[in-house]
Amino acid sequence: MEKILLDTDIGGDIDDAICLAYLLKEPRCELMGITTVCGEPEKRAAVADAICRAAGKQVPIVAGLDTTMQPVPIYPTPDGAAALEYWEHSIYEKGDAPGFLYQKIKEYPHEIVLIGIGNMTNIATLFTVHPDAAGLLKGLYVMNGYFGEDALPDPYYNWNSWADPMASKIVFSSLVPIHRVMPLEVTDRLTVEAKRAEVLFRTDSDLMKAVFSFGNAWLEHSEKLTLHDPLAAVSVFYPEICRFERGNVRVETKLERNMGGTAFVPSKKGNVEIARTVDRGRFYRILSDTICGGF
Repeated sequence: MEKILLDTDIGGDIDDAICLAYLLKEPRCELMGITTVCGEPEKRAAVADAICRAAGKQVPIVAGLDTTMQPVPIYPTPDGAAALEYWEHSIYEKGDAPGFLYQKIKEYPHEIVLIGIGNMTNIATLFTVHPDAAGLLKGLYVMNGYFGEDALPDPYYNWNSWADPMASKIVFSSLVPIHRVMPLEVTDRLTVEAKRAEVLFRTDSDLMKAVFSFGNAWLEHSEKLTLHDPLAAVSVFYPEICRFERGNVRVETKLERNMGGTAFVPSKKGNVEIARTVDRGRFYRILSDTICGGF
């Protein structure tokens, strides 16, 4: 069993909800807690709770930070939270998410894998306020960064870094025993048309009905499903699904035209492993079979 903590900006893009669904159904996952980040984290926590309840699970959830270490020009809100009226859920107020994460990590030193699939504010605050936290983790798996050859249309495409560049810089520089990164140019390969979403994931369970209830607004708007975040979770349990390269990552925190931009420098002594390839077919099979199988 793997002890997992999940830090997420769930409530917008459906892939956060699919990632949570996978962790709830993965038989080797012991989900120790969930923290939420980004605009209106209280509503995001309620969405996470509703999905957990739909799976018949009770998981500790803390609504985290909605202010960033480095100011950004927008305040994203979780559009999918409009579906909360249809699902049983708890009401949340802002809490101390970094403190909660640290408490769990201290309780189980070198046993916990932290998965980060939102902007890095909660995790960077954890590492700043509690400098020993990174070394006490078993691993850190994040969906963050872009290291492709072509320039992005706009810096915000690299969302999890752009949404708090300073936090991204702190996390990329942290020294964690296993520090693996799923970058945008790799997760973009896991894109299907929106109409194929219900082929990959049957909606015959309360869990998946909840996932699509909170994610349909995103699917209808984007007309596609890119499984960015689930790759971070699947790679914890199936590390061979990706080929990784070790090195160091630099993050732009000053130039507006490349704000949050990430650059990779290969090095055998680097602190980070970035995914370079993904086995698409096996990834889809693992994710679909795990989520759509029975408890």
